[in-house]
Amino acid sequence: MHVCIIVEGTYPYITGGVSSWIQMLIENMPDIQFDVVHLAPWKWTRPFGYKMPKNLKHIYEYLLFSSDFSKKDIAFNERDLVKYVRQLIGLKEERAKFFASILRTAAGKHVDYMLLSKSFWNFLQEIYIRYFHEEGFPGFYWTIIGFVIPILGAIQALPPKADIYHSTTTGYAVLSALSGKYYHGGKLIVTEHGIYHREREIEIIKSTSVPDVYKKPWIEIFKLISETAYAECDALTTLFEKNQIFQFELGADFKKMRVIPNGIDVKKFSSISKVEHDTFNVAMVGRVVPIKDILTGIKAFDALVKEIPNSRLYIIGPTDEDEEYYHRCLELVELLDLGEKVIFTGRANVLKYYGMMDVLLMSSISEGQPLVQLEAMAAGLPVVVTNVGNCPEIALDPDGQSGFVVEPKDYVAMAEKLIILAKDKSLRETFAQNGRKVVSEKYTLEKMIDSYRSLYEEVLGNV
Repeated sequence: MHVCIIVEGTYPYITGGVSSWIQMLIENMPDIQFDVVHLAPWKWTRPFGYKMPKNLKHIYEYLLFSSDFSKKDIAFNERDLVKYVRQLIGLKEERAKFFASILRTAAGKHVDYMLLSKSFWNFLQEIYIRYFHEEGFPGFYWTIIGFVIPILGAIQALPPKADIYHSTTTGYAVLSALSGKYYHGGKLIVTEHGIYHREREIEIIKSTSVPDVYKKPWIEIFKLISETAYAECDALTTLFEKNQIFQFELGADFKKMRVIPNGIDVKKFSSISKVEHDTFNVAMVGRVVPIKDILTGIKAFDALVKEIPNSRLYIIGPTDEDEEYYHRCLELVELLDLGEKVIFTGRANVLKYYGMMDVLLMSSISEGQPLVQLEAMAAGLPVVVTNVGNCPEIALDPDGQSGFVVEPKDYVAMAEKLIILAKDKSLRETFAQNGRKVVSEKYTLEKMIDSYRSLYEEVLGNV
């Protein structure tokens, strides 16, 4: 069996939940040959964040803003492509079906030549006069080009021949995966850790660089891609049931849908020995980037220190992904005079730290189903998490509460929960016991691997 996983800007360069999930998937199915197609806006200069498993045969890298793609057939007739796009815009129903037919025709062909054609120029002028004539034309032109180029780049990023194309998003990655499905005849599985079109919608709405007049069309483009992915895939998985509501809204077929939770090596974390220590130690584990909202976590810790002076905050994770944000965190630590109470470990093995930790704090503003939370629970740590993704359902599991849930950005509430845990060792032990139980029963690596192996066999008709 040959599986090609398609990613956007994550594995193997960026560590984190999706990348760790991919690494575990490949490592634990050594009998399956894997390839990875990595889509990114630029060429990475950093080293891989993971050791490549032996059954990972190739990593193909494509730049979304480049025309340097390999193994494509003849160019797509630009007049036909512009005609199809014009028809697509005019449709009110069955857009996904029509868009899929365009992608099927375009698979394996050059489509970026459209941008240089007179047909496309005339089409742009039509759109401008009809919808955006009150805007300046240069701004309109470059905004549209910015929308279109990565879409064309993703369509042209033809994956190698494989039995299964496994896309990790319903964005640019799935456009590449669909090209593989149509051109080579493979099956398509889509796994959403978060709901891609909703995440992009939130980003676009909040963006200050995208003029308001262009926000709705851009949001609709991402919704169309997701809707097409749901219609054309052979199987659709997500990590938890709440996500399926949003998939249903865009027409996902219940017969194709599965919930496959994340899984971890429970034994590896549950076997960590506790280390005696005199301080109350708080762990924040993950990349030091804005989406993890480390700044709010530091503010919560500052409030904790005022009540429990003998506290320490260990921020365990790489600091080089967004150095500007990392320096903002350092400046806040200095401003709050926290000094040696806050320790940035950089990239590190959490197994070396969990034994001396008392609680995990997650202040993220967006999550799916974080492996960090599951790993900490398996290690016997109570958690304080934000009300995002599947974090609250895990922490407040009906089979045993393992921590507290607060709203994102609410550092006062975070501090209050940390103080409660600092003062109540018995509660910490109860949460720890519950967490171990929930993870060992519901979130094991064995269950996750068995589920994906069965799904691979199912879509290939081997069961």
